[in-house]
Amino acid sequence: MKVLVVDEVGYTCYVHTRLLEELGYEVICASSGFEALSILEMDSKIKIMFSELVMRELDGLDLFLKVQKQERYNDDGQLDSPMFFLLTSLQPGNQSHSRQLERLELAKKLGITGVIYKTRDREELKQSFGHSLKTALGELSETAPLDIQTPAQHLCEIITVIIESKNLEAAEEFYDLIKSQTEYLEYFIESSHKQVETA
Repeated sequence: MKVLVVDEVGYTCYVHTRLLEELGYEVICASSGFEALSILEMDSKIKIMFSELVMRELDGLDLFLKVQKQERYNDDGQLDSPMFFLLTSLQPGNQSHSRQLERLELAKKLGITGVIYKTRDREELKQSFGHSLKTALGELSETAPLDIQTPAQHLCEIITVIIESKNLEAAEEFYDLIKSQTEYLEYFIESSHKQVETA
């Protein structure tokens, strides 16, 4: 599943990207809210967004509101807005940044999917991403059952076309792509088994 991360700080964007990739997601970074809107307009496969709350030109709340108004389409018609999470360094109960808190509370009332409270602990932050996504995608899956038959059929058709074309370069490139995605699946399966064992 494709995810868009929005943050003006390049290093922070990189860290969040790596954590989400380790959880098995395909990630795109945007360095501003306006860049994020452009990416969304061009890429219909983005289903989830993570945006920093505090940004200069377009903060996380303003970006959320613009995303809700943005019309996106694919071959099947108009798309729903992506799930939208806000990232913030604020911690629950912290009253020292009143305006940021007001923006965050307003965002919750307006229907954002969730909030990720950032921490310097890498594993803790990764767990926060994973838990939030599992909760949100669990709710989504109840209303939209996952169809794996159609993409599996497309995959088989593509492989057949490549083999029949005898295009070795395309075959090797496609094999590398499948292999990298398989590694994500292996990580997901292993981590899921570990969670069951420790539950």
